[in-house]
Amino acid sequence: MDFRRMLTDNWTIKVISLLCSIALWLYVTSTGKTEMTLTVPLELRNIPQGMTVVGDVTSAVEVRVQGQERVIGDSTFEKKVAGILDLSMTKEGENIVRISPDDIKRPDGVMVTHMSLSEVRVKLEPLIRRTFRLRPVLHGAPAAGYHLAGVAVAPAKIVVEGPASVMKTLDKLETMPIDIQGAREGLTVEPKIDYQGQPVKLLEKSIIVRVTIERTRK
Repeated sequence: MDFRRMLTDNWTIKVISLLCSIALWLYVTSTGKTEMTLTVPLELRNIPQGMTVVGDVTSAVEVRVQGQERVIGDSTFEKKVAGILDLSMTKEGENIVRISPDDIKRPDGVMVTHMSLSEVRVKLEPLIRRTFRLRPVLHGAPAAGYHLAGVAVAPAKIVVEGPASVMKTLDKLETMPIDIQGAREGLTVEPKIDYQGQPVKLLEKSIIVRVTIERTRK
């Protein structure tokens, strides 16, 4: 079999056929595309150890994407798109973090053609820990003939963590009111904590308040 002759015979027709095939492939891959504008959440990642983000930070970015209609038209598509803000190179204080189409997580084959912003301002502060004695706040009074015999908190001291600027002003830690109105017996509760609207958290996994109520002796 003469392969050279197979390639050279009717070469004009073969070239035209090849060009037609390429054109058909380009047509198929280029058609069926669509665009969509959507607002996607902005996720903060790689916050430096021992630091925390304070103040208001842009939580979403508007993007325009382009891709195959079958992909973008899928009911779960929007859940697969998110902005990633990498904070690994940030430091204490004010930072301006760049964000580009490469930072938009999306399905393969989808292009980001426009973004509503290109940078985000982020402020970082050191995380500070302090130890407090939790003060139980009681609401109401025991039933007639009963009295409050004691209140105990376990653990006696708790560790609180938060931004440096907040921890400097936090002077006490109390529970939300614990209702003992009309009580005739003691109770043990896992109290809710009054954080005074501050972005702090407790490091203890479990806190118990035991309220002892006894019958009043005549």
